[in-house]
Amino acid sequence: MKWSLYIGKPAGIKVFIHWTFILLVIWLSWMHLQLGHGLFEIITGLFFLALLFACVTLHEFGHALAARQYGIDTQDINLLPIGGVARLERMPEDPRQELVVAAAGPAVNVVIAIVLFLLIIVTGQSQLDISHHVTGSNFLSDLLAINIILVLFNLIPAFPMDGGRMLRALLAFKMKRAKATQVAASVGQLLAIGFILFGLFYNPFLLFIGVFVFLGAGAESRQVSMAESMKLISAKDVMTGNFQSISLSATVAQATSLMLENQSSELVVTNGDQFAGLVSYRSVIQALQEGKSEQPIIDLIQEDVKSFEPNLLLADVIDALQLEDQTIYPVIENGKLRGIITNSNLNKILLDKQAAPQIQD
Repeated sequence: MKWSLYIGKPAGIKVFIHWTFILLVIWLSWMHLQLGHGLFEIITGLFFLALLFACVTLHEFGHALAARQYGIDTQDINLLPIGGVARLERMPEDPRQELVVAAAGPAVNVVIAIVLFLLIIVTGQSQLDISHHVTGSNFLSDLLAINIILVLFNLIPAFPMDGGRMLRALLAFKMKRAKATQVAASVGQLLAIGFILFGLFYNPFLLFIGVFVFLGAGAESRQVSMAESMKLISAKDVMTGNFQSISLSATVAQATSLMLENQSSELVVTNGDQFAGLVSYRSVIQALQEGKSEQPIIDLIQEDVKSFEPNLLLADVIDALQLEDQTIYPVIENGKLRGIITNSNLNKILLDKQAAPQIQD
């Protein structure tokens, strides 16, 4: 990933660490110096930081490996100073699967906490107190405290925390996923408002958490609502019939004139009501430079043009567009050109969907 350092590929999943970790290391070292600590304390503190993020990484691998059981790959895991992010290809829509994937991360921290607690007992550290400030001076108890905090924080029933996804999965057993997302997002935003109000008077950190949760819950609700609506939309619903085309018998000069008039980078070439192909602005300019203004446009038609059938779902259209570099996509039925889809009119439709999401009861 951009601005991140590749550190390995355990279990076939790429792991990156963000460059801002340098700032965290500098800040932690500076804090130790301010407290009058020497090199040993600084190294000890940085080693504890490494163990802390090892726990965070294992948390993310919990999600990734659980998702893999359902055929969902993980693009990568990126470690940030504020935590880790496992970029799954998608979240499972089956509520049982989503519940397992969401719970797998906190479950890893529960296991780590149990192991640390047993180690503390075995090593005779009977004066265990996880209420003190985490300093890294007592590795076992401080790591135990960190993992308990990670579990409790991630179980907050609000997006984008795991607890929000678990709540959505539980609600989805009784209602449609889009509606469950809306309810879970509303619960999360109510909690966020509570965090914000409490943070204003007592703890600024809770204010930050509240804003983070409020925005995350809203974003999740919009994303799922749009994804659900795309299941009801097909290529014929987003295509436009208002486009410029040129006849198969036209010349390069005529194509140039039409391109300049409409400021388009591609032209649709037709043969009656049949789709013949696309001609790019680059190929037309090259023909002009070679003095071939009267050359038939048929000689410049692109091969391997990506086209869509009218009934293809919008989600599949978007997936296909991410792999292509065309600007115009013809919609063809039985060889006849029904319309075109362009990136601009598709983006407009997606923005409209985001602005006015619809929940199907």
